[in-house]
Amino acid sequence: MAGTVTRAYTVGALAKASGLTVRTLHHWDAIGLLSPASRGRNGYRRYGDAEVARLYRILALRRLGLSLEEIAAALEREGPELEAAVRAHLARVEEQLAAHAALRDRLV
Repeated sequence: MAGTVTRAYTVGALAKASGLTVRTLHHWDAIGLLSPASRGRNGYRRYGDAEVARLYRILALRRLGLSLEEIAAALEREGPELEAAVRAHLARVEEQLAAHAALRDRLV
């Protein structure tokens, strides 16, 4: 998903600003989760404002506990479909919490 580059960030600068590693950003590029807006003649990845915005959506969904596959699918959705994906994930988390609570009760 390449956007218009109004400001260009190198992969190193983007990694530093986001707290991720360059290796993570390379992996996300390889799987199509976060592709650079362009590449320089030297092959260096250049990310624009649209890619930075997508990166922060990815990080927000990741903090919610979604897998990379779920994040990729969620980013392709808009509005109610994205909300449904997050609600489905919440339901799974609640099921896991109930199972852990039951296990805790048995152990106590």
